[in-house]
Amino acid sequence: MEKKIFISYSHQDSNCALGIARYLGRHGYNVWIDSDKLSLGKSWSSDIDEALNSSDIVIAILSASSLRRKEVLREIGIALERMNKEGIENFRLFFVVIGHIHQSWFGDKEASKDIINYLTRYQYIQLSAYGEVTIEAMKELVSAIKKQGIESGNLVLTDNDDYYDTFINQNSIPEKAFDNQGNNVFYKVYPADLSESCYYPFAMDNQWLSEEMYDPSTSIYDRFEWEGFTNEEVKDYVEEYRRRNFLLSFFHAKQIIIKRNSLIYSSFFRHIIDSEGTDKEAFIKLLMNGSIVVFLYGKNEFTPFIHFSTSSDDTKTIENWNKICEETSIYCIRENWSTHSDMHGIEFLRFCSNLAIDRNNNILLANNMHLSPEKIDEFLTTLKTISMQAFCQTHMNGTEGKGKVDAYSRSMFYKNYIVRNYDTLGRDPVAVCLYDPNKPFHHQLKKLIDIYYNSIFTNCFQCKALLPDDVRPENFFLHYLYLNHGEKEVSIEELQYAFSEFFENCEILDEIEAMGGILYLKYWDLPKVVELRRKESWMEYVELLEMINRRSNHWKVDFNEIELLMQRFLKCFEGEEKLPMDSKDLAYTFRVCIGSKVLDIVKTMKVGKIKEYGGAFSENMQAPLKIQFSIGDLSRDSAEDLISLPVILFDGMIDTVDAESFFSSLKNFIIRQFDFVKVD
Repeated sequence: MEKKIFISYSHQDSNCALGIARYLGRHGYNVWIDSDKLSLGKSWSSDIDEALNSSDIVIAILSASSLRRKEVLREIGIALERMNKEGIENFRLFFVVIGHIHQSWFGDKEASKDIINYLTRYQYIQLSAYGEVTIEAMKELVSAIKKQGIESGNLVLTDNDDYYDTFINQNSIPEKAFDNQGNNVFYKVYPADLSESCYYPFAMDNQWLSEEMYDPSTSIYDRFEWEGFTNEEVKDYVEEYRRRNFLLSFFHAKQIIIKRNSLIYSSFFRHIIDSEGTDKEAFIKLLMNGSIVVFLYGKNEFTPFIHFSTSSDDTKTIENWNKICEETSIYCIRENWSTHSDMHGIEFLRFCSNLAIDRNNNILLANNMHLSPEKIDEFLTTLKTISMQAFCQTHMNGTEGKGKVDAYSRSMFYKNYIVRNYDTLGRDPVAVCLYDPNKPFHHQLKKLIDIYYNSIFTNCFQCKALLPDDVRPENFFLHYLYLNHGEKEVSIEELQYAFSEFFENCEILDEIEAMGGILYLKYWDLPKVVELRRKESWMEYVELLEMINRRSNHWKVDFNEIELLMQRFLKCFEGEEKLPMDSKDLAYTFRVCIGSKVLDIVKTMKVGKIKEYGGAFSENMQAPLKIQFSIGDLSRDSAEDLISLPVILFDGMIDTVDAESFFSSLKNFIIRQFDFVKVD
């Protein structure tokens, strides 16, 4: 008689499930899988239960995703109960496991104890961490189906609670390696091992400056201009700035990448590494479970361990860092594990050498800087000088005195165009970042170079760039950030319809109010962040956020899932102490970026408002379009630091070369249709 097979799986493992179904179907089995068999107009649960109870065999696909799905656990529970009642000669359950089973997969140990017991008694089919359906594995599965009995298994799990400290992306197991001396273990991470929501936070770069440090009207500006990073007030300011951005990174991403030199030389991280207490303990847990992936680069950085020091001031931090490395298995990534050469220096050289080639793009860049016509000419001349010197310095003289073309460092660029050539106090002008007022456009060039230099890393690993929390939309470098976009086009009619549907049916402000003051970063620290990230509700929230971001560059504009995302975010804070929230922070914002022009569409409890930021469009290309959604009023010049929501709803381009008309049409539609007011 034809055997009926039911496949239970999480939809995140759908490719694997469909591959198994197709293979078994070609070999004569009657396979039921919900993506093919659910009937229109009927209850999904009744269809599933009917198929589950009438099947002869259930194949359950186990992964870190499926074992967090209540529906999958329910289906497996029914199958285990049937097997106990009917016996394996009449009904059988087989498990197909994606990757290596971790204790951390079983978040609810009570709900999973029958599954764990089964896996220790019976064998299962194991696939790779990517869920690839191989011929060998399928032959093994068919062989097991044809046998009357099930062979003994050998799964061994421990009850040690520390097992939650396993790789955060459990379906992809990194390669274990040893340091140069063969004593300490670390894990080699490759781009394929990274989570979909892996971020590189620009603010963690130890040369990155906050917006206030570029603003002549602020007190911190003068101190930094004269003393750079050595000023005590600047040190305190930068440490708090990085603390906020470090915490912010962990709310909406499974992983963040941090450069090792930032960990060693940044005052913020030095404070954590050199201290003893709860912050350091939480930091180590984030290193242990892959929430933090240490970025190694350069010829001397094959491991996370450091056996040298460039300064006596660094000795304590390096010793403490090495102690952490000896006691903790750290996850590390670099551009190329197999050779000494890395691409970031070569890419940087290519960028600098070609900087002056695209005149139209550079004029657009200068317009974003709000330069006068005379200054634009001077700026274009400076770019030509940079391109010529970068080419000559490498192709004629070589870099770093080696007499050959190898790379072009950011330090070299700083020396040529941004910082002083020497310091009377004997400090390193590059490390301290001592501006040279006689070098033209030093502020603008530093922003441009830092954005591009850090973007190299995100491009290399195809992770997301996490901008600092204070970035202003009128910054000239936004044009560069939004050039990388999807190919999906959208019309003004589609966009107007999407906003109409959302504003007529949304209750987002009520959900923001329900979260209360827990949204303020000032109430958070590293230990609280670690506890948040252990919650199943947080993982479900991030998975939905990943899905929305993933499809933003090939789906139509669709705001339907924002409310569900907010509800999942709200669920993460269940049980937390209710804290007051300022009424002016009850707001959300759609940030629409067309070319380098920005429109903030803000909804508060009292009013809807629109704020427009200057920018420019290229005349000979279609304009990129990006739509972001965030909690809070992004149009305010100053606001309490909120745990924002960096979700990308659309990342494509507009279907017209008349970008100015598109921009104006959207702005006027929102004002006219929903009584929004324009603010300066």
